[in-house]
This record gives sequence, structure tokens and C-alpha cells, in this order.
Amino acid sequence: MAKHTCAIFTTTRAEYGLFLPLLKAIETDNDLHYLLFAGGTHYAPEHGKTVREIQQTGVTVTDTFDFLLNTDSREGLIQSLGVETFQLAGIFKHYHFDTVIVLGDRIELLPVVTAAVVCNKVIVHLYGGEQTKGAIDDQVRNMITKAAHIHFTSCEAYAQNIVKMGENPQRVYNVGSLATDNMVNIQRLDKESLFRMLNLRTDRPVALMTYHPVTLDVEGLPPAQQVINVLDALESFPLQLVITAPNMDPGHDAIRNVIAERINHRPDYRFIDSLGVQLYHSLLPHCELVIGNSSSGIVEVPFYKIPTVNIGDRQKGRLRHPSIIDVGYEKQQIIEGIKKAMDSNFKKDISRMSYLFGTGNAAQQIVSVLKNLHIDESFLRK
Repeated sequence: MAKHTCAIFTTTRAEYGLFLPLLKAIETDNDLHYLLFAGGTHYAPEHGKTVREIQQTGVTVTDTFDFLLNTDSREGLIQSLGVETFQLAGIFKHYHFDTVIVLGDRIELLPVVTAAVVCNKVIVHLYGGEQTKGAIDDQVRNMITKAAHIHFTSCEAYAQNIVKMGENPQRVYNVGSLATDNMVNIQRLDKESLFRMLNLRTDRPVALMTYHPVTLDVEGLPPAQQVINVLDALESFPLQLVITAPNMDPGHDAIRNVIAERINHRPDYRFIDSLGVQLYHSLLPHCELVIGNSSSGIVEVPFYKIPTVNIGDRQKGRLRHPSIIDVGYEKQQIIEGIKKAMDSNFKKDISRMSYLFGTGNAAQQIVSVLKNLHIDESFLRK
């Protein structure tokens, strides 16, 4: 019997990091096969050209859809999505696969899902049911959910959210986060080697910062000023700082420019486009805190029982661990959040918390579902 072939589409470094344990699990299964299609920021030099990270993990990229235009405007993003649709038409024509797998809520996934609908492909969506009220991601995520035939979630509450949207409960599976698979199984670098690679001192505390554009209005505060406030707040603390690049959303150029200017005046700050899966999860256990507005601060960082200072509304609506400290955009609010994160009593309290998003076997659970799918005309109807 022919293997069931899964077409997996990745457009960002963070998303690929989550896909990695699933790709490895499919590789070792006798009944499944994958085709990996990479595009978006994986081929953008300003985002670290992270296709190299894919290659370093030993995974083969089947084909590409390199669609990003060199622009930071909403108009340019719309035009990029048009280019993407054109390129996807060729992929869907030239390759045979049974299912299309997408993860998350990035807007560039909509052309992938649209092509899958047109071509009558089974759509598998990872990590619907979540909420991010400070970004357009909610709309995108819910659009994908309503198109998808199979849903995998990171916790039971998110699974129930999908059911409440009218999806068949028998097609919704709570498997935990693939991020947990990474954190449980990844081989970490030792601190000495890691800090030497990142040019950090081992005798000083480190913070990790990732700040993305907020795609819904933010109290009239432009992206550049938001990041200035974060960096100004951090000046009050004796922290080394590792900063990773913002995503491709409109406003990312302004954020990068502010970071570049500040780095020039702070020899103990490091800007790295992308740490990659291994470096990221090697560094987290050694961080005093994580700061910014990335979903990783909400989903992954609590696994290590490390405080997250979460700024603004971008992650509003996601489930919270006690380690999450939500603050506003003003400098003093951020300072108070950092003080709380560095408080020894707070750290003692969160050391006892339970982790919400799985135990590290999500990939195997997903494989088990995929290999037992019976796809016929009735299955495709929604």
C-alpha cells in the first residue's frame, strides 16, 4: 500500500522549530511520508535566511515558494500574498500529496489553505482554538480552523474552543504542543560553550527579548516607540541582553532600526536574527527572564519556570501560567514588570507551577492519527 503523503508548509523560523519533531516522527514511520515546502522569511536575508537552519537539521526541502517583496507596508504584504498564490499553483500542480499540514495563524498560510480547498485536499491544522486579541492572528487562525478537516490543539481548553466554533469533536485532538517535544528531547549545549558562541559573560545575568509588530492599533503608540520604551526600561537593570529579530509583519523595519541603533551603544547587547531551535532552548534555562510579546514567552518559556514579562495586548487571550507578568507599553510599567520577574520570592513561587501544554509526545500522537485517516468524499465535506 502506498504511503500517506503529507505536504507541510513552513514560512517562519518559529513555525519550523515546532514542526521539527513531527518531521522526525514521520521520517521513522513506515506508513507516512512528507514533502516540505519552505517560503516566506526562510529566504529573507533580513530575517536570517533561516532555510539554512532547516538544512542544518538534516531535513530536505522539497520545493520553495519565495514570495516576500522587499517592503514593510500593508500594500506590499497583500502583493506578496498574490505572488505566493501564483507560486503555490505550481506546487499543487506538480506534486502529489494526500494532506496539507499548516501550523498556527500567520497570514501567509491563507493562500496555502485556499489552494488546498480548491484542490480538494485534506487540511490539517495545528494549534487552532487559541486567542490573541491584540493581533489579526485571531481572524486568520479562525479562518483556517473553519477550512480544516483535522485539528490538533495544545491543551483541552483550546480543543473545546474549536468545538464551540461548530467543528466535529471527533476531528479535534488535544495532543499538547510540539514545542514540548522539543524541550523534552532536544540536546542542549553546555553553558560555557553556549555563552562563548554568543559572546556572553557567564558571571552576569542574561535576558532574552523578542518584540514583534502589533497588527492591531496600540493606543496610538508606533512600533519604534514601543521598542524604545522596552529598551529604556531594561537600561535600569544590570542585564546582558540577547535580542532576536521581529517577524515580517508591517512595522518590522522600524523595530529593527531602533534595535540596531541601541546595539551600537551597548556592547553587552547581542542581536541575532534567529537562534534556531537548539540555541534557543539551550539559552532559555540560563535566562533571568524573557521579555517582549512573542507567543514563545507564553507557551514555551514557562516550561523552564522562568518569568516572562509580556508587553501589551498581542498575546491577550492565551492561557497564562503564573510565570507570565503582563504589563503595558509605558516605560515605568515595564520596569515594574522586570522588578517582579527578578524578585526571588516570585521565582520561588513559580518553581512549583505545573506546565499546561503537554508532556512531550505530541508528534507521535499526531502521526498515529494521520496514518489511520480514511479519506473519502464524505470526509472532505464540511
